[in-house]
Order: sequence, then structure tokens, then C-alpha cells
Amino acid sequence: MQLSITSKKILSIFFSNPNQKFFINELIRKTGLYPNSVQRSLLSLIKQDILISSRSGRFRFYELNASYKYLTEIKQIITEKSENTFVVEENKYNWVKIVNRRTSMSFSMAWTDGLFNKMKKIYGISIQTSWYNDITYGVYHPKEELMMLGKAMAQKITQNKNFINSDIRLCQKTCDGLVSFSRKISSLNLPNFTNKQLINWLRHFYQKYANVFAYIASPHGIENFFESQIKKTVTNEKELRILLSPISTKDKERDEALIIADYAKKHGFNKNFYKLLDKHCQNYCWLPLFSIYAQPLTQEYFESEIKNILDRVKNPKKEILKLHKEELRVKRQIQKIFTKLNANRFLIDQVNFFQEYISLRTYRKNAVSQAQYYHLPLFYEAGNRLGLNKVDVKLFSHEELILALSGKLSRKDIKSLLTERNKGWALLMLNGKVKIFTGTKNIIETIERYRIIAPSSAMQRVVKGSIACRGKATGQVKIIKKISELSKVEKGDILVTKMTTPDYVVAMQKAAAIVTDEGGITCHAAIVSREFNIPCIIGTKNATQILSDNDLVEVDALAGVVRVIEAVEVTEDIKVIPGKTIYKGKVRGKARIILDAADFNKIQSGDILITPQTTPEYLSALYRVKGFIADEDSLTSHSVLYGKALRLPSIMGTEYARNVIQDDEEIELNATNGLVRRFV
Repeated sequence: MQLSITSKKILSIFFSNPNQKFFINELIRKTGLYPNSVQRSLLSLIKQDILISSRSGRFRFYELNASYKYLTEIKQIITEKSENTFVVEENKYNWVKIVNRRTSMSFSMAWTDGLFNKMKKIYGISIQTSWYNDITYGVYHPKEELMMLGKAMAQKITQNKNFINSDIRLCQKTCDGLVSFSRKISSLNLPNFTNKQLINWLRHFYQKYANVFAYIASPHGIENFFESQIKKTVTNEKELRILLSPISTKDKERDEALIIADYAKKHGFNKNFYKLLDKHCQNYCWLPLFSIYAQPLTQEYFESEIKNILDRVKNPKKEILKLHKEELRVKRQIQKIFTKLNANRFLIDQVNFFQEYISLRTYRKNAVSQAQYYHLPLFYEAGNRLGLNKVDVKLFSHEELILALSGKLSRKDIKSLLTERNKGWALLMLNGKVKIFTGTKNIIETIERYRIIAPSSAMQRVVKGSIACRGKATGQVKIIKKISELSKVEKGDILVTKMTTPDYVVAMQKAAAIVTDEGGITCHAAIVSREFNIPCIIGTKNATQILSDNDLVEVDALAGVVRVIEAVEVTEDIKVIPGKTIYKGKVRGKARIILDAADFNKIQSGDILITPQTTPEYLSALYRVKGFIADEDSLTSHSVLYGKALRLPSIMGTEYARNVIQDDEEIELNATNGLVRRFV
């Protein structure tokens, strides 16, 4: 008897629950498989008498046929351990999204190695479970493991008074060692290296690189410990915000940019100015490279930064003093709170250590960014020898490159891995063991199998229409309501619009699939999609209302269905977004969505910046904008510090502004009242 993989997955659920009846939607949810596939398998299993069905009210229920002659034998086959066995991991993990950022395979492997192996050596505890996927770029850990990490760190801190100081110094030393080693790579004549020499440098780099990742997650536990301890003593919300907000305004890049701006103000943009600018660019072009998919900042970017400073700041040298005075002002506020509370040494130390760990975040991030920038020539040389270009090599880990250069991984293997990973890839670590998944279908199945993204709300959002061009595609939604928004569409996106016209063709060619509200089989979208063989569903009536920008969807143009896999949950047609005032003021301008430093080149003078959160490298970019909006509402955010230091109209805690507001959209930021107003 031949059983399909889908049938085996369905039967594994029945054998795990032998006395239970299921209706089809339950089986779809539990298996995470496509409805048509589940339905076909159920019909087949009934035809073979393995299952029986009965109707109760509106639902048809399915159960095992206890009278089936070979039920025991089938159970034995199904429950045998094999790669086809499917176990639904329901409610086992309470996943928490840590960050949303595109990373390379090399970064992700170092991340898991650092969390499990390196952290264990340093702290005696590790994070054993992690998930990252290259479709939505979400990094997840179980909440329980993060809490256990926090408890373990708390125990170390209370048992050893010197733990914090030694931990901070060791982290800084590890980061410095990585940067120092990476900088040496630029002086190497890599094309003349033998494979053995290249392997040696790759191996040494990776060891130093992975060691830094041991310190990426541990501060989450340490900061949580200090925050909870401080809250036990300090109950006033305003005082808490002051104690837990970042204090330091130190930013070497910004200070040096202000010094160069001061020179330009006095001497103009002469030959010496461009020498200073060139050196500044060399020193800080790596800032966006926390992701190696980002591009280094250019001299033109930094020149624009200087010009924006000169437009905004009357005296650049005094601006440095003003920012440092702001830091002193906050320190005096903290001292007043200590005096008012008659704080003991324990509370004072906790606040000071907490602030040091906040500063350490930037130190670690900058070390990784510099290392990734300086080591790229080594990475690219390894890829070149294996026939991989500068884009494709980023789909491989350091270990895989080492194996390939040493002949333990063939060119055929490399080509096969490249083909698979170009379809999308994800990395799952369970109990410290890492497994790589490739292909959208496998990634989606794993997401639902381990409940990494709760499917309930997404599963309710389904769009149906007529098939214009057959095929399947998965990608992120871009809603296009007018021609000026077509620039939003990037390669691989799902273009969703009311109807298309000839102006849409360039964007349509970039899209992985097209979905329209209107149109019949002879409409523009239908004709163009068939010409370019792009999966297309037309006449949905409501796709632009049901779907949201950046939703991850599967367009099944074989069944005429668009299924939401991961939803961006926002209120429809929202006109006003509330937040918390950081610095008062009212400005109007174009919105600019900035997800991280890699987007800084998008910022135009006079924009209103919208971002998930602000980090220290944002400070120089803030001189270009009229105001800013941070979705994050965290006591430890840099947003409060920067808004007040620059006296920039700003709010925080908007939660979803970046998902609702579009790039170039005209908005009004009323920071006095804590509101963002849209005019669409």
C-alpha cells in the first residue's frame, strides 16, 4: 500500500489521538498543509477504509476506522521514525520575536553557535532554541529560555560582586580582538594565497566572530534583571523613565562630523575639506554593515550629512558641547532622584551597571558591523574560487566555504545548495542542533509546525478571485493605490492593486505575482501576466482592503486563492496614530521609513523619519529631518535622549506607524499632542 506524505501526516495525528474525531479545518491547521492536499488525502483514506466520516450539524468529522483489518500494521509504519514522520509541536514554545533584520547564512550560523556553544563556556547556560527565516527576516527565541537566561544571570550577579565589571571588560576585549583581526585582512594579498592559507584565515576569523555572539543575547538577561530590581525600589513612573533611559550621548562619528562641519563653515568646501571627508568616510563607511547585504556609506552620503548639519546648526563646535551638556543634565537628574530616595549603594550600582550595558549594545553592534565590512574581501575571495559571485556567497556559512575549499564539499554540492537556498532558506536550532530548511513550502510548513507564528489571525485572511495566469508564488505584499507608489515594489514582492494600466508594467515585471480587485480575463493585468508568465489572480473585489503592506502571502493561482502566512496586524484606513510625546512641536512633511542604518541614504532634508527604534548611529541622520516617530515604547530607548538633546519634535510608542504610513506620504507630526495625522 502506498501512502502519500500528506496521508502519513494526517494519520500521525489520528494515531496520536485514536479516540478523537477531527473536521477538515482542524487537520489543515494541525498539519500546516494546503487545504486541497488535505482534502484529497482524506478522500483517498476513506476510499481505502482507513478512515470513516460522519456529519454532525454543519461539519463532517473524520476518525480512524477501528474495523480496518491492517490498522495495527499502518500504525507501525506511521509511527516509525523516518524523515517523513510529522509531529505537530503545539504549544511547546512561546516564541518571541527579537529583531527583524535580514542576515546572511554566515551571520545566522555564528548567532546559533554563539548562543549555544560560546555562551555556555562563558556563563554556564545557553539559548538552545532559535529560528530565523530569509523570507520575513524574523529572529525568534522562546520566551521561557530568555527568562531562564535572566534568572541565571541574576544568580551570577548576586553571588559575585565582580561579575558585572569582568563581564563588561571581557565583552569589550572580545569585540576589540575581532575588529583588530578583521582590519588586518585589507592588507593581505588574498589572490596569491593558497587554499590552505585562505582556510586558515577564514577559520581564525570565524572563531573570533562567533565569540562575540556569546555576548549578543546575554545582556537581554542582565538588563532584565537590573530593570526588575530597580522597579522594586523605584515606583514613580517619571523617575523610572529617567533612571532607565540611556544617558550617554557619546557618538564618535557625529562628533567628528560636527568638527568637519565647523571646518567647512570657516574655510568652505576646499581641498582640505575633502581630505577630511575622505578620511571620515573610510573610518565610518561600515556603519550599516550589521547586515552584509547593506552597502557601505559613501563619501556623497557624508558630504550630505555635513551640509545638513550646516543647515540646522549655527555653531557646530557648540553643538558638541550642547549634546555633552544634555548628558550631564540627565546625570544631575539621576543624582537628584538618588538623593530624594536616599538611595543605598546597591541601587546606585544597579543603575550605573544598567547604563553600562545599554552602551555595550552599541559597542557590540559596531564591532560586528566593522568585522563584517573588513572581512568581505576574504569572504569574496573564497566565493570566487568556488565559482560564487558576491551575492551568492552570502548564502553560505564560513564552515561550508572551508569544507568546499578543502575539497570536502564538491562544486556539484555547492551548486545544489545554491539552487535550493535561492528559493528561500531558514534556520532552526532545537536543543542546540541546527537544521537548515530551503524552499518556501518547507519554511511555511516549519513555521506552522512549530507554531513560530501563531496562524489564527492570518488563517482567517483569505482572498479569492479568478485565475488570469497559473502558478504559485510567495512574497511580501505591496499595496499600490496610485502610480506614484510603484517604486515600493521590489523584486519578489506581491503587487496588489485595484487594477493595472500600462504605467504598471515595470513594477509588474519585478513582482513574483499580481493580485487585483477588478478585471476580467481580457483586462490589462491578465494580458501582461500571461505575456511574462507571472502568477496572477484578478477580480478579488477586496484584496486591497483585506491585505496589508508587508503581509507575507502565498498566491496560489492554481486555485485562485491568496493565503496570508504572516500578517501585519493594523487597523484599516487609520487616519490618526497616537504615541507618547518625547519633545513638543508640530511639523508637516514627507514620511521616510527607515528600518536600520542601511536605509540612511533614503533620507532627504525636511523628511519626518519613521523607524521601529533609534540606535546611536541614527543621531547624525536626525540632523536631516524635521521630526521623528519611533514605534518602540521602551524605557531603555535612545529616542527620548535624542529627541530632547536635538530639540526635535518627536513621539514614541506608535507601534505600527511604519506598517501603515508609506514612504513619501505627506503627514503631520503633532508631537505636542502625541499624534501623527495622515491626509490619505
